[in-house]
Amino acid sequence: MWEEELLTSLMEDLDGVVLSGEEDVWRWSLDDRGLLTVKSAYVKLEGVVLGDVVWQVEEKRVLEELWKILTPSKVVAFAWKVLLNRILTKVNLTVRNVLPLEGSMLCDRREETCVHLFLHCDMANSVWLRLMWWVDGSLITPPTLPMAYLGSL
Repeated sequence: MWEEELLTSLMEDLDGVVLSGEEDVWRWSLDDRGLLTVKSAYVKLEGVVLGDVVWQVEEKRVLEELWKILTPSKVVAFAWKVLLNRILTKVNLTVRNVLPLEGSMLCDRREETCVHLFLHCDMANSVWLRLMWWVDGSLITPPTLPMAYLGSL
């Protein structure tokens, strides 16, 4: 189970800890300065969640730049989940044995994946067209999301 693997990993992080009579101090072993930082925790969790996934330079840059966008954090977090294929689509729920694959939640044309749901579904196309009309722009729908399906479920 993944919980046991996580516990084993965390126990390995504690390997080498020696108890002494000295006054206790807080030290985060995943940072050279001993400080708990969001980055060091993120890197640790990234390794646990993504495992052996190797990022290409462009993919890593996209994820790093995504967090710098001046947008509400909940929007950025949602975009991050979409790019990593972590949205609870019908296909992802089926992989997790939550729902059967038969049928669809929004439409019956194709399997409900992140790519279909956000790019090719009639409902998504309608939203994109209205948005483009509102901002007086145009949109060329890409065949896929740049990073979808990189993360393992």
